[in-house]
This record gives sequence, C-alpha cells and structure tokens, in this order.
Amino acid sequence: MQNQLTLSQRIRRNKFLYLLISGAVLWTIIFCYVPMIGIVMSFQDFNIFKGMFGSPFVGFKQFDVIFSDPVFAKAVVNTLYYNSIILIIGFPFPIILALLFNELRGRFFKRFVQTVSYLPYFLSWISVVALFYAFFEMSGPFNDLKEFLAGHEIERTNILMDPDNFVAILFGSHLWKNIGWSSVIFLAAIAGIDSQLYEAAKIDGCGRWKQMIHITLPGIMPTAMIIFILSSGSLVSSNFEQVYGFQNLYTMEQTQVVNTLVYQLGIQQGNYSLATAFGLAQGIVSFLIVYGVNWISKKTSQVGIW
Repeated sequence: MQNQLTLSQRIRRNKFLYLLISGAVLWTIIFCYVPMIGIVMSFQDFNIFKGMFGSPFVGFKQFDVIFSDPVFAKAVVNTLYYNSIILIIGFPFPIILALLFNELRGRFFKRFVQTVSYLPYFLSWISVVALFYAFFEMSGPFNDLKEFLAGHEIERTNILMDPDNFVAILFGSHLWKNIGWSSVIFLAAIAGIDSQLYEAAKIDGCGRWKQMIHITLPGIMPTAMIIFILSSGSLVSSNFEQVYGFQNLYTMEQTQVVNTLVYQLGIQQGNYSLATAFGLAQGIVSFLIVYGVNWISKKTSQVGIW
C-alpha cells in the first residue's frame, strides 16, 4: 500500500512528480523562507556597514515608533479601507462573471468574450497605470466624452489628481485587470458539478435561474470560501505597484499605505530596521486575520483551509 511505503520509497516511485515540483519548492525556500532571517533587523538599530551581526539590539523600539507615529496610523487606516473595498465589494464580481459565462450557449462568442476578459490580466501594473493616465488626462478620451455628452465646451479635469477619487480608481483598475482571470477558478468549479443534478432539476421543472440558485451557487460555495479566506490576508497588504503607480504629487500625502511607506523608509531613506519591523507586524496581522476568518468559516460552513 502507498501509505506503508517509506519516504525514500515514495520518492523513488514518484520521482518524476517530485522533479516536477522541485523548481517551485526551491523558489519558495530561496525567496520566501531564507529572507526571513532578516526579521532580526526589526529588533536592531541596523547599520548597513556593520551588518546584522554587528548592529546593536534595541528590543521593541522600532515597534514603539510604529504604533505611536500618526503617519503610520494613517497608512494602516488607508490600507484597511482600500483593501476592504477591493476584497468585500469586488469579491462577488468574478463569481457573477463566471455564472454569466456558464449561461452562454454560442461557443465562438463565449470563447471570444472570455479571451477578451482575460487579456488585461497579462498587462503589468505599470502598463495599466499608463493606460489610465492616458485615458483620464486633460486632452484624453474621458474629457472628450464628457464634452461630447455635454454638447458644449467644458472645463477639463484629471480625476487622478483628486485624492477623493483614489479608492474608486484602485477598485476600478483592480476589477478591470483581474475579473476575467479570477473567474477561471469558478468556471472550473462549475465544470466539476455533477451534471446529473441539472438533469434531475430539469425533470422537476426547474428553469435556468433556479438551477443556478439551487445547484450552481451551492456547488461553487466551498471554492468561493477557500478563495475568500486566502484573500483576507491581503487586507493589510496593498498592491504596491498599483498604489505607487497611481499616486502623484496631488494625492500622495493623503493616500499613503503600508507598502508605500515601507518602501519610502526602507529603500529611499535607508531606515531598514523600521521598515522590517513594519513588515513583520504586517505579516503577523495578516496571519491572524486569515486564522480568524478560517475559524469563522469552519464554524459556520464547515469549509476551511485547515
């Protein structure tokens, strides 16, 4: 039996499978676990010339600075606010899109629409930011459309320069870029639902709407819960490229988030200890959020990642 084999025997029997995943395992160890040695800098007054072994330990001094500085507090509030909007409001959209794709009957049209919805995902965030700036600039299509609809010349503005529009820009760009690709996993979950359930529902007189409500949605709910649990950890970790790309001189002061502040402190100002301490606190909070959401999910729906 497979479960009675020793580890070396299982490796020899499945050597090609282990070889297949070895690249991903090595990448994870080198780029995710080895750098964790640097966590020690969060408890030091790190000096780049003395290194980790020569820099003096200062205990929790860096964490005291983090929790007492109003700039850090504002960045944390912004991070939670932006990511809550993107996660909670944006989460149902890929599910809805997957349900709509599932209802399409024309094979060519279905494939065409799916392909078009996937394309933005393969653009880098810098490319997406550039497209948005080109669209909303003073002489861009957005102001041209406003002027056309108004029927007369209007005062041209750039909405990217108003901090009040920042969360809407983040949400819209995130949705446009990721909704198509995020729907793939839900389409796969829909494809895994037993077709006999739909046949039985048709015999009972259920139309497409009732089949979706009583079969499709419950069928993909475990997958949706797993995705939501894993995504909840991003509440305190914004997409750096997206946020930093959309920030400008008019909005930067009001729209700082944890990741951009860590970049400014750690890279631009060389305060590596403070940036590392912030990153460590961010990681701990992310883990606690995932653990809490997973616990609630297990209690309410019996679905969890452990």
